[in-house]
Amino acid sequence: MEIIKHDVAQKINYFDLFDFISKIKLSSRVLEHMEETNQDFDKYFQKLAKYDDAFVLYFWISLLYDEVKNSNYIESHDIKNFDFSIGNLFMDRLSISHNRIHNIHKYVLTENEEKHKTDSYRKTPVRVSEITKDREEIFWYGAEPKDVKKFMDSFLEVYKSSSPSVLNSNPFLKSSLIHMLFIKIHPYTDGNGRTARALHNIKFTDTLNRIYGMNLKISPINISESIKVNLGSYVNALDNIYFDLEHDNNKWINYWFNCMLNMYDEQLFRNQNTIDNMDELMEKITKIKEQINPDVIEQIENIHVRKLKK
Repeated sequence: MEIIKHDVAQKINYFDLFDFISKIKLSSRVLEHMEETNQDFDKYFQKLAKYDDAFVLYFWISLLYDEVKNSNYIESHDIKNFDFSIGNLFMDRLSISHNRIHNIHKYVLTENEEKHKTDSYRKTPVRVSEITKDREEIFWYGAEPKDVKKFMDSFLEVYKSSSPSVLNSNPFLKSSLIHMLFIKIHPYTDGNGRTARALHNIKFTDTLNRIYGMNLKISPINISESIKVNLGSYVNALDNIYFDLEHDNNKWINYWFNCMLNMYDEQLFRNQNTIDNMDELMEKITKIKEQINPDVIEQIENIHVRKLKK
């Protein structure tokens, strides 16, 4: 079989992720785009403020329902039914640890992927490639197995970091950074994209709470629907980022941030249109509630109906 390697397809040995991040210089366009998205997000919350907390909660639950399905669809998995359980789908706590990441990873995998459910990071090499009949095109490698745990230790430090820098304090940028770092480390044999998108949403919610003094337990917006539609841009950005300290990544990392902001823009537009179509929205929320055990509904409302508005 013919092997074709891209320039970024090099073995990834450990380096401190803070050193990697320190080399990122945000472009003027990303900073302008970030402000535009911030303004659209404020308008979205102003529109939500017209409704009571329970309505807003179930609207967000309906978005989460779609998020899980779309995130799996990106990986060519079809999820017809899944469990609305407090301990898994509803992030009643936003803290992250190695064990929590393992649990999220196990949750996002389907029943057909039982062999990949694990309480540890991978011990074998992994690469992102495309295999055809007579050749393999290697786009990039995940971290070397011996370094995965060290990278994930560093990842948790970055995740928990709360410095006042724009990259750390803006919810859109910080969650997108976490998303990208996780995928480039590729700590599991399979399910990395879905786990990264779940962590993205948790970090987004956590950063909103920290910066705006909110008490959200579930993300008010999800982007897997837009990733599904714009999959080429999403993959292209990830494929072209060198995961090392030697190369200048600013062009492609800024491209990544702009892609993520574009997807947030799209979802903000869709969400506001959904709110405007009240009959369709109420029908969707009713169907979602019918799939949840009444005892779980009570738990959900006790946990989540708290100061959802600014």
